[in-house]
Amino acid sequence: MYRNIRIASNRGSYISRSIISKAWFRPLSSDATCDKLKEDKITEPVAPCAKVIRHLQFTERMPFQEGLAIQEKFVRANLDMKKLQSKIEQKLIQLDEEYGGMASINDSEKQLLDKIMEMKPNPTVLTFEFVPTYTGGKRIKKTMSKDLQDKLENFKPSQQVDNPKPQFVQVERGGEITFHGPGQMVAYIILDLKTFEDFPARCFISVIEKATANTLKKLTTGSNPAPLNMSTTKVDDKTGVWTENGEKIASIGVHVRRSVTSHGVCINVSPDLSYLNSFEMCGTPNGLATSIENERPGFNVSVQDVSIAFVRELAKLLGIDTVERMQTNGSDMMEE
Repeated sequence: MYRNIRIASNRGSYISRSIISKAWFRPLSSDATCDKLKEDKITEPVAPCAKVIRHLQFTERMPFQEGLAIQEKFVRANLDMKKLQSKIEQKLIQLDEEYGGMASINDSEKQLLDKIMEMKPNPTVLTFEFVPTYTGGKRIKKTMSKDLQDKLENFKPSQQVDNPKPQFVQVERGGEITFHGPGQMVAYIILDLKTFEDFPARCFISVIEKATANTLKKLTTGSNPAPLNMSTTKVDDKTGVWTENGEKIASIGVHVRRSVTSHGVCINVSPDLSYLNSFEMCGTPNGLATSIENERPGFNVSVQDVSIAFVRELAKLLGIDTVERMQTNGSDMMEE
């Protein structure tokens, strides 16, 4: 149950109002598997800011660390706003207690608070194609050896021989070692889980898996009017997306801070598969990776085509009707 304060109008009357952002947020359900994956949408926005999803489509290949830094700026904006909301809420609760439930604010103060609430960031998806990079998730952080890191950073691919040498970067997502590089679509999803109805972290991961599967099933392009129609599956209780022959086509790893998500999914469009199949990826011994190009050789599709289709499918599952897309080369995003 939410605590209320009273807001004074110019006429001197009082309007009962839930404490600031609490009127928008609903408690998270238990962190169980999402049972609504057969529906067109899995959740829906409960905050006005969550009714539009913004897609920043980075059109040029970039270093992984730059993409990570761009993501952190968006995550920090969400966390800073949550911190500001918390301070406002605590102050209003304090006033309410001091005045015995009869605290009031005037119209000017109300308008100021409303404007602050309107500043809350929209759900945002950043899509990238990176230069060759091996990344380590939290599970590998304590066991990563110098010998393995040297092997990763000195690996020579079988096909994309002109690529720069890979780098190894430790990150704060879940999972173990994975690869990001040319021919892969990487989507970082930044949103506040509490601005959606009954949307725990486990359900968020299920949404990413379902959006990926839907993309691989429904994807069309200008030169391919017929859908890709690729069937996918899961393997045991592992996170990710596999083709029906058991080869992995998408890796998923997320991080959640104060209900704000980061990282996301990497879909293999047309990478040099030797990067992925020469080492143990995602903690799966003897597991093999595949790609859209490998599974559908005649289907002409780019990383950018997949990024647009994925965000569209993600929005549907989140119950969002509007996608605002902006293309950028990323140079302006790195300016301080």
